[in-house]
Amino acid sequence: RLYLASSMGGTSSACTPQNAATRAPGGPWVISVVRSAEWGWGDDEDVWPVEVSQDCSVLELKAKIEELYDVPQQAQKIASSGDPEAAALEDGVKLSTLGAQRVYMLPMPPPPLSEEERMAGNAFAEAMIGAIQENMEMSAALEESLQDVSYTVRFRRPPDAGGVAAGKEVSLKLDALALVGDIQQIVEMELFGSVGSESAFLTLDGALLPAEAPLHFAGLDEDGKIVDVLKDAPPLSEEEQLLQSLVAGAGTPALAMA
Repeated sequence: RLYLASSMGGTSSACTPQNAATRAPGGPWVISVVRSAEWGWGDDEDVWPVEVSQDCSVLELKAKIEELYDVPQQAQKIASSGDPEAAALEDGVKLSTLGAQRVYMLPMPPPPLSEEERMAGNAFAEAMIGAIQENMEMSAALEESLQDVSYTVRFRRPPDAGGVAAGKEVSLKLDALALVGDIQQIVEMELFGSVGSESAFLTLDGALLPAEAPLHFAGLDEDGKIVDVLKDAPPLSEEEQLLQSLVAGAGTPALAMA
C-alpha cells in the first residue's frame, strides 16, 4: 500500500483529514509504493519505501523506483488502484495532489499492435499451422507406408561387458514401426534368457536409442545395421547435455526481486 509521510517519521493521526498527508514543509516525503501481485513475483503485494521531494512528479517517482529497485520506467504503471484495468496516472501529475490516496505500481501493458504487425503475426501463425499440418500429413503417410516393412537388425554384446552374453550376437527381423522399448525385451530374452537379469543399453553409433521411438525413426531404417547392447549407458552428447541443462533450468523458480 502507498501512503505519504514526512521524513520525520510522522504519519497522519486520527485528527488529520484522510485526504491530507502529514509532511514537514519543504522536507522530503517517504512514499510507500505498493508493488502489485500482477507482476507475477508472488501472490502477495510488496510495499517499497521511496523518498522523494514534495514537488515530485509521477515521472520522477518512476525514475526513483528504477534507481532503487531496478524496475525500468517504461515497465511501470503508477495508478491510484490495484485494479489491473485502472487508468495510469499521468507522468506530469504531482504527488502532492494525491493526498493520502494509495498508489500502486502495476506492470505496464504492452502497446497495441499496429495493423501491419497484426497482419504479419497472423501470416506467421498461418504459416506455422500450415507447416505443422503438412508435417503431420507426411508423418501419417510415411507411417502408413511402413505398415508391412521389416528390417533385419544385428544386436551384439561387447566381449568386455561380461555376463552370459559377452561377445554374443543375434540377428532379428523386426517391424519398422516396433518400439525400441519393446524390441529391447526381445533382445534381452535372446541374449540373456530373461528380461532385466543384466543391464542393457541399446545404442546405435554410440547414441542411446530412445525407448519410445519406432525402429525406423530411431535410425534403423535398413537391413544389416548393428546395435550394440552395452552394459553401461553411453555418455550424453553435447546436444543431450544442453537439453538436460535447459530442462533443469526450467524447473528452477525465478528469484523474486528484492
